Amino acid sequence: MASQSPGRGRVYRRCGCRRPDGRQYGARCPKLHDGSRHGSWAFAVDLPSADGKRHPLCRSGFATQKAAEAALERALESERTGLDCSEDLTLATYLAEWLRLKEMALKPTTYARYRDPCTRTSSRPSADCP
Repeated sequence: MASQSPGRGRVYRRCGCRRPDGRQYGARCPKLHDGSRHGSWAFAVDLPSADGKRHPLCRSGFATQKAAEAALERALESERTGLDCSEDLTLATYLAEWLRLKEMALKPTTYARYRDPCTRTSSRPSADCP
């Protein structure tokens, strides 16, 4: 998948080894550059925020560079669409969050009409919702 935001974010390898003073080496671990499979892959990207301050999103623990790149693409896609594109997002979770965001902007009767089908849908067994 080609990135639609070239240059956004970075993918790197890091580990949890400790220096003699007790702090982590992170991406500076000497074992990362010896050709072994030491450490795990991570990504970091700055996301925009309403207050204009830096809002970094960092995730690590990926077994391969391709897995970290795919997760970075999902994070950037979530930013572009305004939707959480995580693989573990359920319909019930999405609807609950959507309702929470809409509650203040809608009239009480409209909110009730939106809420009733959503709560019925989200109470179904997960097998009914792909």
